[in-house]
Amino acid sequence: MIVCAGYNESFSFAKSIGVGLVESAMGLSQICAREYVDCVIFIGSAGAYDKSINIFDIYISDSATQVELSFLQDKSYTPLDNRIESGMLKDLVSYETLKHRLYYKQAVINSSNYITTDGHLAMRLAQAGILLENMEFFALMRVAQHFQIPCVGIFCVSNYCHSGAHDEFMNNHQQVKQKLIEQLPLIQDISYVLGKDTIRNLKN
Repeated sequence: MIVCAGYNESFSFAKSIGVGLVESAMGLSQICAREYVDCVIFIGSAGAYDKSINIFDIYISDSATQVELSFLQDKSYTPLDNRIESGMLKDLVSYETLKHRLYYKQAVINSSNYITTDGHLAMRLAQAGILLENMEFFALMRVAQHFQIPCVGIFCVSNYCHSGAHDEFMNNHQQVKQKLIEQLPLIQDISYVLGKDTIRNLKN
């Protein structure tokens, strides 16, 4: 199943599940509770913490974190496990049908209900190996983990995480959506392979 946040980031071939950590978790949970879902592929825009990353680059991810900026400033802590790594991409590259497609860069995605506008804190996340920011992905990974469903994300970089993040996002958003639409053959291939693996595992 292909999903997206929705609202102004909707696609005809994807189910909209809501914006941010809470809406997206609720939306995907409701779908998984009432339907048979063999895999989840999330598509969406992402902000880049490191300015050496190119706008409009495509990234694939099977790893997500939920790190708030206050944590970097020693002003908060969490008792929760704030990182999820499924290792799904290692399984995908073993399939001949995907080897020629999986040339995109991979990244750990950080999620929050807030958009980072501090370039210095953004660089600290990049230095920790967390390259991109997307509001929903961590929540989706957690829901997929609960339902034992394979999950990966495909992202197009829309902006840098700095003071001009919002304006940059708005200026680039339509082209970002078009770039993601162009990934539909890759998305369909991944969906087929992940779904096939799920069925095989259920039989074993």
